[in-house]
Amino acid sequence: MEKGKIYGVWAVRSGASIFGHAAAWCKEDGRPLEFDTEKMAQDYAAEMNRKTTANVHYYAQEKEPEPGAVRKTAAQAQQQLDARAPSQAAPRNEAAEKLNEIPGRQLVAEPDQMVEIRSAVHSNYAGMVAMLGADNRVYLGREERYHFEGDQPAYYDDSDGSLCFVTDRADMYYFLYGEGWAHTQEEMLGRGLVADQYAEFARLQHGVLRQFEVKRELRFAGQPFQEPEDYLHNAELYEEGQTGNYNMLDGRLDNEPPERPDLTDGQTWEEIRELAPETLPGAAGEKPSLMELLKGERPEHGERGHVPPSPERER
Repeated sequence: MEKGKIYGVWAVRSGASIFGHAAAWCKEDGRPLEFDTEKMAQDYAAEMNRKTTANVHYYAQEKEPEPGAVRKTAAQAQQQLDARAPSQAAPRNEAAEKLNEIPGRQLVAEPDQMVEIRSAVHSNYAGMVAMLGADNRVYLGREERYHFEGDQPAYYDDSDGSLCFVTDRADMYYFLYGEGWAHTQEEMLGRGLVADQYAEFARLQHGVLRQFEVKRELRFAGQPFQEPEDYLHNAELYEEGQTGNYNMLDGRLDNEPPERPDLTDGQTWEEIRELAPETLPGAAGEKPSLMELLKGERPEHGERGHVPPSPERER
């Protein structure tokens, strides 16, 4: 026993837990737990940290002795060690442990089974509730596992592992429930939504959301949600068709008509007439067009309207 010193294990629950922040000395049968040496307290804290969740941690600290405390002495620890089976008391082989060690390995804390929820609503997927967690992540889970009582923070009991992480984009929460919007997808781009949200929702539909049964479709102006490539193509057919730009279907709306190439190399009409008059319309020696040739062969109006008399029949 370290002279004049008593050690305990201080348990701390973080504010991230749905039950809030808390801290206290560890107890056994309702009585404070005390250790003769710091090493014993550290071993106890390490064992508890291996069993707990990410929101709770144990620390070995010096403390004041308390009446009625459960005292753990070095002699008791040795008795427990002697009582173990030979296989349990096998000495550590530090060389073998070093050989089997994986460089860079980290122990991942077990996830908390109680997940705090900020907002929840019945989703468009059968038997599932859409949830926005306190961590601003979007989840889907079974309706019976979601709990809300009075003024207490709502939480999801994930002890059965049924909580499904959807995305870390909080704006996707609004795409998982309700009937949709009264405007078209194109109109909603000017009313608060952005094209990137359509692309993300389409990605989720082809990914994590495929495992759920859809009970209600998300609609825009009564039409089912279309992936960005589909609705942009249809909108572009209409918009570009108004200006005759069917050769500009490139995924962008409101393209300008294509500019005609400048074959004059910046020369004015007068300069061309002086340097190359034969290239101008109506220039001497220009080959007549087919329409002009046909007009030249067309008969005059009077001749075109003349009908020869039919021979008189003998009676």
